[in-house]
Amino acid sequence: MVILKNRVEVRNAKASAAIELAVGSFFIMTMMLMAIDVTVMMIGFSMNDRACRDAARAAAQCSDATSAQAAARAALQAHRGDGYWITTPTLLTGGSNFIYSDNGGNALIVDPPPSVTVTTQITCRYPVPINFFGARFGDNGSGLRGTSDFRKRYLFPIVKYQFDPSKTVAP
Repeated sequence: MVILKNRVEVRNAKASAAIELAVGSFFIMTMMLMAIDVTVMMIGFSMNDRACRDAARAAAQCSDATSAQAAARAALQAHRGDGYWITTPTLLTGGSNFIYSDNGGNALIVDPPPSVTVTTQITCRYPVPINFFGARFGDNGSGLRGTSDFRKRYLFPIVKYQFDPSKTVAP
């Protein structure tokens, strides 16, 4: 009878180890899937940051708004996403997204200084959409589940400032 009791105790210890392994595997798998989503998110965020900075630098090298916008778009083409998980950054131009402020060529106006503001946007699609107790993360309102839009704005001083003496008027 003693042997049977030891045998039952060994069986129970093995069963509890299997249950712990199953529960632990569930949590580890959840954390791994979340880590994959965070990785895609961070890659997209950093790509958009670099793209916006490069576009603002390129726009700051130009002497008028039209060429600045063209230079910013050309700079964004160097930062291409894969098209599915991370889209290619786009230049936002409406409203206060793209501002080329050279003060009309008047060199006497120093406040605000001549500058260009560039805003870019990138969309990331997550491999594993996160649904946590009914709350959806990564729902950008476009109807696509598991996507997020990242926007970045940079303001750079205009480097090649064109002084126009005919427009110089004391404020």
